[in-house]
Amino acid sequence: MTLRFENVTKRFGALVAIDGVTLDFAPGRVTSVIGPNGAGKSTLINMAAGSYAVTAGRILLEEVELQRLKKHRIAQSGVARTYQNIRLFDGMTVLQNLEVCLFAELVGHAWSEVLLPGVARRSKAARVARCRAELARFGLEELAAAMAGDLSYGNQKLLEIARAAILRPRVLMLDEPAAGLNHAETESLKRRLRALMRPDLVMLVVEHDMGLVMALSDHIYVLHQGKLLFAGTPAEVQANPAVQEAYLGSPGEIDQIRDIARRRANRVRLRADADIERRRPHAH
Repeated sequence: MTLRFENVTKRFGALVAIDGVTLDFAPGRVTSVIGPNGAGKSTLINMAAGSYAVTAGRILLEEVELQRLKKHRIAQSGVARTYQNIRLFDGMTVLQNLEVCLFAELVGHAWSEVLLPGVARRSKAARVARCRAELARFGLEELAAAMAGDLSYGNQKLLEIARAAILRPRVLMLDEPAAGLNHAETESLKRRLRALMRPDLVMLVVEHDMGLVMALSDHIYVLHQGKLLFAGTPAEVQANPAVQEAYLGSPGEIDQIRDIARRRANRVRLRADADIERRRPHAH
């Protein structure tokens, strides 16, 4: 079940964010999209998820043209995503954040749960068990009763990915999953994302953390100014002079770039932790 961007263009007025790119995302492997800020990486995810309209071209999930579907139909087709900025239901528990994703499966069966208490109890128990199993995959099972807004930033990121994965999508698109995570959390994330892979899953990752990208990816697309600059394996990307010049920099600059990225990630995390702390109720 390949996801294909076919001669796709996206314009915002006079700005061309994506300029006639053709990309294939195959199942059974992790494909990352990298490039400088403004290269159009997140725009690809937003178009595939239906958040942005496609100016020209097609986005195909096998024979289905996603750009013709409304957002909820795209989700029903098996496309799931996360966001750069965490979007959880802060006023719900960790468990409820997953359970609410399963309610769409009740369509057509709701009356049987209303009229038959035994069916309702069994269905509820099955949903809870399924959600707890997903939380266990992400090391969050012991936090099932906690409020999502009270989680640490790292655990909120994991919960968002777990929520996207709970329906076993055919396409899982992750927009900067490691932003704001420390080294240990990023290593844990890498292992958990690898564990999610299955032969029929397309995983698309947009990420600035080059350590994670190079360790996680099977294939990488490099965008520059909305166009495809290079495509290849992590080793091929690292060795390509055009990529080094446009994105990674010269060999002597790479450490500086990584240091800047780490400081940026730390600022993201500090802002997020401060926001979480402000939302917590304090005893008087």
